[in-house]
Amino acid sequence: MGEAETQQGIAMDTGWLGPIRQISFATSNLDQLVSFWETQVGVGPWSIFRGLTLNMTYEGRPISLPVHVALSMHGETLIELIQVSGDGPSPFHDSLNRPVIGLQRLAAMSRDMHRDVRVACERGMEHCAEGRDATGQRYSYFRCAAAPGILLELLEATPGFDDFVGVLEARARSYGATWVAGGTGDVRKAMLTTTVERSGTMRAIQLTGYGGVDRFVMQTVAEPHPGPGEIRVRVAGAAVNPVDVKARNGWLDAWMPLTFPARLGGDVAGIVDAVGEGVTAFRPGDRVMGMVNPLSDGAYAEKIVFDASRFVHVPDGLDLVEASAMPTGGLTGTQLIEAGIRPARGAKGLVIGAGGSTGRAAVIAALDAGAQVYAGVRATSRDAVADLPVAGVIDIADEAALAAAGPFDFLADTVGGTVAEALFAYVKSNGVVGSSAFPPPVPPANSTQRFVSLVVSFDGPRLARFARERLQRFPMPVAHKLPLAEAGRAHTLMEQGGVGGKIVLVP
Repeated sequence: MGEAETQQGIAMDTGWLGPIRQISFATSNLDQLVSFWETQVGVGPWSIFRGLTLNMTYEGRPISLPVHVALSMHGETLIELIQVSGDGPSPFHDSLNRPVIGLQRLAAMSRDMHRDVRVACERGMEHCAEGRDATGQRYSYFRCAAAPGILLELLEATPGFDDFVGVLEARARSYGATWVAGGTGDVRKAMLTTTVERSGTMRAIQLTGYGGVDRFVMQTVAEPHPGPGEIRVRVAGAAVNPVDVKARNGWLDAWMPLTFPARLGGDVAGIVDAVGEGVTAFRPGDRVMGMVNPLSDGAYAEKIVFDASRFVHVPDGLDLVEASAMPTGGLTGTQLIEAGIRPARGAKGLVIGAGGSTGRAAVIAALDAGAQVYAGVRATSRDAVADLPVAGVIDIADEAALAAAGPFDFLADTVGGTVAEALFAYVKSNGVVGSSAFPPPVPPANSTQRFVSLVVSFDGPRLARFARERLQRFPMPVAHKLPLAEAGRAHTLMEQGGVGGKIVLVP
């Protein structure tokens, strides 16, 4: 064996990282960097995910960072652009706790994470971070004193990840036009879990397991007491949202599993009856509305405790039951337009699911942005949008009507699934498709539109403004006010569809 062959043999024997499949760049302005890759390198279309939370263990301690991520393919290489909020230490901050800007890491695939992590450590690499994403895919970061500034990653090869990359590759092959679309927002996912001391009792609806509405039971449970920074609210109304139904059915188990017995409900309004240490913005007797964790100690109860920062005062003149219908739908629809799609004045767009609270808010936000808006609804939901000054109302099952009104500059999706995926065909090739659905729709393989998936974040000032504006025009209708004990009926009505407004549980 010659010297060159010997050296090649040594390299093959000592190497532990496979072919580089992903290059990740950190940025302080995701939209600016996406536009750079589109206009200077011709890479696209991009799939953008706003409002995610990156949870990992870094240097032996858990960290949680709000992130926006954009993904596309450049040849056979996955390009990831990531904008991270929050302070270090983290893999996204340098030794002075400054955000890393530029090339952040190189990643290869692993089909045996346990073995490959062990081999990397045996060969002098420091295993500095690890975690799992929302789909359960594992990842590990490595660094080495011999090569400062280089961060290497092992990504677990899973069938789901392979399928996802396959769709990105197919979309990239179809991508033609170079275009620019702006938009940014500090959209953060905050799913906080409250730890409380309990004494006394109250009534609450408990979910005993995944399945039908028969898994709901009314129970007497311990009454919560607010800890530091928290408030306790005597519930006047708890709105039922689609995420509640999906969670009950087990459809979100892969991403957000429930611990039983579970209490659902994320939207709430009521009267503050106790405050924890350090709370100065609220006092007992205040009328408030807010968003709590819909999957843990949620709003289907007589009283709830949660972080005070997730509440705002209800304006005078707004009924508390009506206020409970606003937070998630109002903020999701508004952020989908204002932070996700950001349509240009005069742009023509289609909002699907416009008969629901999120879709209604998206229509209003798009109109306020100066867009020409079409409301996409099922035939049974036409009455729910009759008061909105849209350019037209379209049955989303009517292909002829969709073709006649389109092509659209943007699609705002609040429905998800195959319904949304089929509507890419009616959006301009250089248009934008934004979705608030979870799980998000999968862009068709031949699609070239920019895709933005948005997870709602709590924005107190925007919610307060939304509530004030709704007093003056375009109210958020409440279709059903049901006793708390009828949570099962509320879910049944929502699953049947065509409700024409929010369903609110009243203790």
